[in-house]
Amino acid sequence: MSEQDRVRQAAIEAEATMNDPLPDDAPATRPNRTVPVSVRLSPAMVAEIEALAKRLEIPSSTLLRGWIQQGLAAHHQTTVAGALDQLAADLQRLRQIVA
Repeated sequence: MSEQDRVRQAAIEAEATMNDPLPDDAPATRPNRTVPVSVRLSPAMVAEIEALAKRLEIPSSTLLRGWIQQGLAAHHQTTVAGALDQLAADLQRLRQIVA
């Protein structure tokens, strides 16, 4: 069976069983799960962020996340994976600006 056939078969099985309950012994893990963070901002600042996000056609949370990533990267030596994540976020913003 080719790799493409195995992927197709796995997709068919996943679709067919997506509403089935997980087995009792299945581990309940969520790798890379994000954690919501709450911050207080002035209404004017929120309006400005939302207007910019709308103009860039991205969610305001994505815009804020990118800014936070940039700020954190500026304060510590970044890894290759971190740099790639930042480049991906920057590329997405650039595409939105150019479009």
